[in-house]
Amino acid sequence: MILLFLGLFLVSVVIGLPVAFSLSGIGTAIMAWQGIFNPVTISQNMFAGNDSTPLIAVLFFMLAGALMEESKLTQRLMDFAYSIVGYFHGGLAHVAILVAMIFAAMSGSAVATAAAVGGMLLPTMRAKGYDDGFSAALIASGGAIGPIIPPSIPMVIYAVIANCSVERMFLGGAVPGILFGVGLMVYARFYAKNRNYPREEGKFSFREFGNSFKKSILALLMPVIILGGIFSGTFTATEAACVAAVYTFLIGKFVYRTIAWKRLPSICLAAAKNTAVVMFIISSCSVLAWVLTSQQIPQQIARTLLSVSTNPTIVLLLINAFVLVLGCFMDAVAIVVLLSPIMLTVLQQLSIDPVFFGVLLVVNVCIGALTPPVGTCLFVASKIGGVSLAKMAKAVIPMVLIAVVVLSLCILFPNVVMFLPNALSPIL
Repeated sequence: MILLFLGLFLVSVVIGLPVAFSLSGIGTAIMAWQGIFNPVTISQNMFAGNDSTPLIAVLFFMLAGALMEESKLTQRLMDFAYSIVGYFHGGLAHVAILVAMIFAAMSGSAVATAAAVGGMLLPTMRAKGYDDGFSAALIASGGAIGPIIPPSIPMVIYAVIANCSVERMFLGGAVPGILFGVGLMVYARFYAKNRNYPREEGKFSFREFGNSFKKSILALLMPVIILGGIFSGTFTATEAACVAAVYTFLIGKFVYRTIAWKRLPSICLAAAKNTAVVMFIISSCSVLAWVLTSQQIPQQIARTLLSVSTNPTIVLLLINAFVLVLGCFMDAVAIVVLLSPIMLTVLQQLSIDPVFFGVLLVVNVCIGALTPPVGTCLFVASKIGGVSLAKMAKAVIPMVLIAVVVLSLCILFPNVVMFLPNALSPIL
């Protein structure tokens, strides 16, 4: 059964079948082969896969991201970031990373982060003499931070599947996301110095910092409201997504006046389409998950892994090595939905906290957004910057290695992930 599953999966990847059709098709094929094919069961599982209130957060985070892009919040965030790190070697590279980290605390989406930051900064970096491959790869890497720093769409999806706390998941992603961003900044500084990129004119000024802070205060308040509301218990993660969308609309429409009424239908339609893709993947994978569970595939995989080692660290290293390879060929959401129910059996037998594993999984699939041939952030940065994927592929290698180092630190030192969830769990 496992060989059949792997064989069908590899064939679907090779022929380029869309992920949702691939997952549901594999599930249906296995059902037919085992003599348990039932259209009613398929429809019930597809419906049940999306029948969860927390998944509403996906729609509203998608809508919030679309509204942020339309409201031009990125320009104000860029000015604020420039006042802090713009005067370092490779100042624009530092600005790109810092803006991506701030934007990540608003949208929860890798693609939205890469698109918003890249659209504003890539033309400027090119005009300043930055190498196209490096600039586009850096923007893509900044986008990959999006789902790691809370809030995060993949974390919401995993929390629903694993029946664990969304709030603890968000807290667990904070430190790894910051470490990844700081690692990119360190690399950007050495790269800029070796390439002799010029420093930006001027130096850090508290007056300039204060002015940019005042202009961007409403945008900067957004992550404070979202995360502060979640962690204080004022509202749930789902309600936070709604607040994010409403808040972005209000300041974009009535304060910054950058959102036109006539643009709202197209903004909502774009968010609906993106959400439909995610939800279709989830519903399709629910069919496959039911089939695999009914045939006890998770238990077989658990026995196989535990026959190699019963050391939790070794098992986690093996799983994450597999996910790194899988990330080259599959979308992040598909990996989370596919592997979560399978690996929960392994977690239970090894007494691994599902929150800890969930954060590792999200960090891992975000690395997949940077690896060809299906690196979504690479495609976004390539399209925006007009840079070939071949040119980006070489430049992104050191950035992928930085992300892998962060992932390894999280596996080897679990407190990197669990310190905040454990420290703040009494008040959640």
